[in-house]
Amino acid sequence: MSERPVEPSAWLEVAGRSVPEAVEAGLERLGLASPDQAEIEVLDEPQRGLLGVLGGRGARVRLRPRNDRMETVTRLVRDIVAALGLAGTEVAVSRDDDGYIRVTLKGSGLGVLIGRRGETLDALQYLLNLASARVPGPPARVILDAGDYRERRRRTLEKLVERISDRVRRTGREVVLEPMSPQERKMVHLAVAAQEGVRSESRGEEPLRRVVVCPVDDDRA
Repeated sequence: MSERPVEPSAWLEVAGRSVPEAVEAGLERLGLASPDQAEIEVLDEPQRGLLGVLGGRGARVRLRPRNDRMETVTRLVRDIVAALGLAGTEVAVSRDDDGYIRVTLKGSGLGVLIGRRGETLDALQYLLNLASARVPGPPARVILDAGDYRERRRRTLEKLVERISDRVRRTGREVVLEPMSPQERKMVHLAVAAQEGVRSESRGEEPLRRVVVCPVDDDRA
């Protein structure tokens, strides 16, 4: 039976005949190459039993990856904000219940970080994920938002889907939307799934891949 993956923030308890042996086994489980990449606590030192043999017990330690990934992401975001001259911008970095690293920016003049329809925001998010992927340990996806743009855009797309779905149901003809980023296409697919009588699919190649809203009785369903 395969071992269950260890959550990034969870402690992993490991036993061994000695502390170094237990630590080495824990690092292997966590996918880490060095003790410097982990927080380590010794729970039990090895003890000899009667006559040095009977009743003895091994060592027990617990480990978890150091929070270097969030520190790397936070430092890079602050450098970007400073380079753009966005003084006074609040930077909040946290890990949610699903293990994602969420970066939230609040302040004035954030339009330069968002760009046209979030293109700059998506590009910066991509760079943050590249930086995060270079940090040893279990991976964690980074989600970047500025001025609540993601939530505002989601509401806009949901309203668009409502109008398009009404048109598709009324005419029985599919509607092809404009090219969108993978993240926005996912929002649209979720919104379409909540509508009756329509379905969605993606067509084309990046960066011109589009969502198509179709009637459910379309022969291609």
